[in-house]
Amino acid sequence: MSENLLYSGIRDMRQGNIALYAIVFLMVGVVMSIFIFFPQFLNMQSGIYGISCREIRQKIQVGIEDHDANNTRSIVERGKRVDLDALKEKGFLNEIRLCPEKGEYKFDERGRVICTFHKSGE
Repeated sequence: MSENLLYSGIRDMRQGNIALYAIVFLMVGVVMSIFIFFPQFLNMQSGIYGISCREIRQKIQVGIEDHDANNTRSIVERGKRVDLDALKEKGFLNEIRLCPEKGEYKFDERGRVICTFHKSGE
């Protein structure tokens, strides 16, 4: 009888441990998923921000070309910041959009719009 009681107590402990093992297994799985997928998420987000910045630079470049075609004085000042307010005020930009990663739009030595964060003028 005491063996039966002992066996029943051990069996109850094992069932409790299985639930504990399941919880630990799930926690390890969640942590591993975070370590595997979070860097990929950051890379994806950075790529999307880069594409958005490139599209914004292209719209600004078109606005600058339209401005220069309609005015005798060019707005391009090599090495200086692009005056987005002036372009919007004169109607060459519909809205002022900034780099999603807080870069600043400037003119390079060839007069193209570049981002100080993405370092690209294409």
